[in-house]
Amino acid sequence: MFITPVIPETNEIKIDNNLLKKAETVVVESAKLTGGHNIHFISALKELLRITNSYYSNRIESEGTHPIDIERAMKKDFSSDIKEKNLQQLSLIHIEVQKYLEKKALEDSEDKLFSKNTILNIHEKFYSKDEMKHTLDIKHGDLSVSMVPGELRDGPVKIGLHIPPADDELNSCFNEFETLYNQCIPSTKTIKLINALCSHHRLVYIHPFFDGNGRISRLYLDYLFQRINLDGYGLWNLSRGLARNIDGYQDALSKADEPYRGGYNDGRGNLSLKGLAYFLEFMLDIALDQISYMSSVIRIDQISSRISNYVKFAEQNMYFNIKPLPKHSNIIFQTLLVQGEIPRNSVKDILGVSKPTAIKIVRELEERGYLQSSEPSSPIRIKLNSHFAAEIIPELFPKA
Repeated sequence: MFITPVIPETNEIKIDNNLLKKAETVVVESAKLTGGHNIHFISALKELLRITNSYYSNRIESEGTHPIDIERAMKKDFSSDIKEKNLQQLSLIHIEVQKYLEKKALEDSEDKLFSKNTILNIHEKFYSKDEMKHTLDIKHGDLSVSMVPGELRDGPVKIGLHIPPADDELNSCFNEFETLYNQCIPSTKTIKLINALCSHHRLVYIHPFFDGNGRISRLYLDYLFQRINLDGYGLWNLSRGLARNIDGYQDALSKADEPYRGGYNDGRGNLSLKGLAYFLEFMLDIALDQISYMSSVIRIDQISSRISNYVKFAEQNMYFNIKPLPKHSNIIFQTLLVQGEIPRNSVKDILGVSKPTAIKIVRELEERGYLQSSEPSSPIRIKLNSHFAAEIIPELFPKA
């Protein structure tokens, strides 16, 4: 056995009640986040948070590029600095894979939640892009290999003090990973959440690839949360919390790496039950912290007030490199915050202006990334560009 226990529980030792309560609280409080908001504002938040998730997940690997620079890359406005351009492209790929996994999570069958093939598929999707070819030739210390996207490593690696399973043991590790974790499928959402969080460590422990294990494992955890239908996920994410406590994250991973220490209360598996319990509690605390943060900053009354202030300050030229917003912008934003969308031919009536003036205002706000629509003639919806979001959702990410 390579990765047992898979959760901090055995036939003799039941999972700590405190951990169960925290996991139940995550499930309940996450679901509450959607309350009070229309579906279009929620969609705008989730779209923004894909960008922030990319930023923070890459920042954990010391490779983050600011969300404002990511948005520039989305418009094909890349930095002239090669290193910065590569980071922008890395973030775009991360966002693309997130979207792919959200769709895949809805389509995948119920019979297999934990899957080696899905993990290989994520790695292949990420690293087969032309923009990632420069990362495939890996030279680190004595290691010099050409990584193949979507294929397990075929050689030994060492990460700090941790020596992962040998390459000829990886398929056996994944057989154990799939068999034991998939036993949670008929369980409650709380138990599935616990299994998903614990599996994150076990996947990092296995270290199946020569490179990309951290970000692939976090993308896979996002996928698992989607699969177990963790309501509200996407309005918060773990990567922000982990990036804000990288030392704690690495320490928790290291504690869960520890081998079985002996004694009744450390389980009977290859790895320490107490170390895994420590890791699980750390991850649950991060989740609760991020849910609490988002619930405190996306209250509709607070968002409304901050939008009004943002428009006022923009009109007074108080933001560097942000020209004043067109007149009546606040009325449009406040109406969208409540209604979700506005038919284009209704804007003139809401603002009390002529049709050409309404068209001009909407066009400018669209071009500047404050409004969006599914089609050119479709109703308008709010869009949270990074500068806008940084002002109306405090501390979501560092201001540029």
